[in-house]
Amino acid sequence: MQVWSQAATLQKNKLASDAPFLILVEVICKSLPEPIYLVRNTEKITWRGVDWIQFPLEIDSSSEDGKTIPSLNIKISNCGGIVQQYIQQYNGLVDSEIKIYVVLASNVSSSAAEFELDFLITQTKYNEQWITFTLGASSELINRFPTNKYIADFCPFTCKDIRCGYTGAGSCVNNLKSCLIPLRFGGEPGMTT
Repeated sequence: MQVWSQAATLQKNKLASDAPFLILVEVICKSLPEPIYLVRNTEKITWRGVDWIQFPLEIDSSSEDGKTIPSLNIKISNCGGIVQQYIQQYNGLVDSEIKIYVVLASNVSSSAAEFELDFLITQTKYNEQWITFTLGASSELINRFPTNKYIADFCPFTCKDIRCGYTGAGSCVNNLKSCLIPLRFGGEPGMTT
């Protein structure tokens, strides 16, 4: 459960307030000498000893269907082509880390964010108005775990590789019936289908 600071809780519960919650975006690309620091605000702010440049940005709502890995779109203004030059030079900033912070404007002296999310940029699109980053989870969720799976009557070895051990002229189709060295079969013949 996310625990908000006492100052943020008081501001959040007021009917009217002059201290907005600011959304800060940090783009960390290994090819860049330093991260890109942007804030959705009308003026530059200093937080954690870093100057965050004011920039129009929008965050779309996220939806999950249970079948695909969830993703989130964030739009950054393409005014002046400032961020676009990085996109064109560094492969769309794909696989770069992106961190989203929510900070209370009246509490920027505190180095703690009210809310913090970490993503990876999985896709980039842009036009004259907006740069749209599709954000996703880290690549660990894309890889299969465990790496091996057991299937009855299927050999995971490639015919004639070192694990297969066959060096003759024929080939097999990765099942026990066509295996050319049955003692070296890499599948699980004891499993029932």
